[in-house]
Amino acid sequence: PPTLRALPHNGQVTARKGSTVTLECKASGNPVPTIYWFKKDMFSGPTHLSDSSTLILENVDRHHAGIYQCSADNGVKERVSMDIQLTILSPPEITVEKSWVHAAEGYDIELVCIVHGDVNSEMLWYQNSFLLDATDRRSMYSRDDRYSLIIRNFQSSDFGNYSCVADNALGRTKKYIEVSGRPGPADFISPALSGSLDHYNLTWTIETIPALEETKLLYRRLLMNETYQHPGKWHEFHIKATAVRTDNTHYIMSYVIKNLEHNAVYEAIVQARNKYGWNEFDSLFILLPCPVHCGEIRF
Repeated sequence: PPTLRALPHNGQVTARKGSTVTLECKASGNPVPTIYWFKKDMFSGPTHLSDSSTLILENVDRHHAGIYQCSADNGVKERVSMDIQLTILSPPEITVEKSWVHAAEGYDIELVCIVHGDVNSEMLWYQNSFLLDATDRRSMYSRDDRYSLIIRNFQSSDFGNYSCVADNALGRTKKYIEVSGRPGPADFISPALSGSLDHYNLTWTIETIPALEETKLLYRRLLMNETYQHPGKWHEFHIKATAVRTDNTHYIMSYVIKNLEHNAVYEAIVQARNKYGWNEFDSLFILLPCPVHCGEIRF
């Protein structure tokens, strides 16, 4: 069977983000062995990367970190393998679980930031640029790469822009979370097919703890072909239908848009207001009135 040795001998490689990493294995035997490189993954299994004595990784980031395995095979008995652990050093990388969080007075909320790559980073929380400390209503927790700020018995003074800041020896990273009492954007749940030539039953949910005080539906036709798109005039309706609670934080509503043109394309927006103000409509719904062979597109 072939013999195999990895460089470095301890099987540990550490590199900075953005650098080039060279992993090397040397094999001997008769016949001359072929070397195969794999990256191990506990979920999807090993991924074949190269058939060479060296493996070059350029511009590395946290996704390159992990266990690499080189195997030597010359057809005599079983192949032999060795593992190399690659660690990437970088400033913290943060993702937020939700960049916009709905809240109301008297309720509890949780803000979550996830730190990638360096779980030893120090995490600080800010509200409107002021550093936050733990209080009887405010707690900070961490579990592995997940950092939480929990606010109990929410007060009006707790609304605002929050940020989580992660620090390590290589740098600092910040991400923002807005905490608002206004309703969330409409989440359209209408089926793909309208089932009718001239009307469309548009259904949506909205996240809000306080009751909705006003709801508006706006829609317009889109004149379009492969190279051209021209929107028509907005039609606006104040929705009178009763909003139905699906849980403590969501309403479901629907409205039948009538007198639509067959095979035309329309876009719709829903605006909603509670005691804290109007939501931001960052969700468009494209609807096509036809009974079959039509679909929907969300932007």
